[in-house]
Amino acid sequence: MKTIEEVLKKLDEIIIWAKENQSPAGYFACTYRIMTAQVLKGIQQGKFEDNLRMILLDIAFATRYLEAWEAYSKGRKCTNSWYIAFDAAKNKNLLILQHIFLGMNAHINLDLGISAASVMPYRKINPLRKDFENINNVIASINQKVQNALNTICYPVDLMDKISNGKDNAVLDFAISKARETSWATAVIASNTPNFMRESVIGIVDYAAAKVASQIISPKILTPALTKQLKKYESSDVVKNIEILSSVKNI
Repeated sequence: MKTIEEVLKKLDEIIIWAKENQSPAGYFACTYRIMTAQVLKGIQQGKFEDNLRMILLDIAFATRYLEAWEAYSKGRKCTNSWYIAFDAAKNKNLLILQHIFLGMNAHINLDLGISAASVMPYRKINPLRKDFENINNVIASINQKVQNALNTICYPVDLMDKISNGKDNAVLDFAISKARETSWATAVIASNTPNFMRESVIGIVDYAAAKVASQIISPKILTPALTKQLKKYESSDVVKNIEILSSVKNI
């Protein structure tokens, strides 16, 4: 892929597949599609120090997700954190937010840092930091609209939003910003690692991300009974849920 527009097209294909197969895998694909489109908008509006570099990063970043998806879909090996995220689509007991967070965990905690290091010269990652951090600002500008969509299909999210008077955005803002802090550390480590050793770094980070994924699937604060109760307040119409999330991309 050479353009972000091509990335968006590939994401649309996954979303269509998810709708046709009523797969919760579409929840993260929708969320990521929205955020990718927002980064493209930020590039077009000149919100980054180096727009060309941001295009390269965005494509490298998306490619890791798309390649992992293709590998999993064809029964080939992919990173453990992505395998857990994709395979979780078979789990009927998970909440919508759990599916989204599983995707975010693999893509941000693992893929983003590795992608950032891949587009910068060896041991010269620091010039990227400002733009790397600015991604948060660009994405945050649309997070409330994403959350509004989640409010429609997921009552627990709507309840949190009302309790905080609509100021929380914590559901997405906190998860993304904290994950990006971790991914920058990964980027620094990977950037200072010779190419022939980077697969080892990827393996170590993937191991940690897989551990986080296990905690997302079985969090200590959510007992099976409580999860089952919360599940009752979610829309069970996967296709409609995906369509509601997808509609955010048109704003």
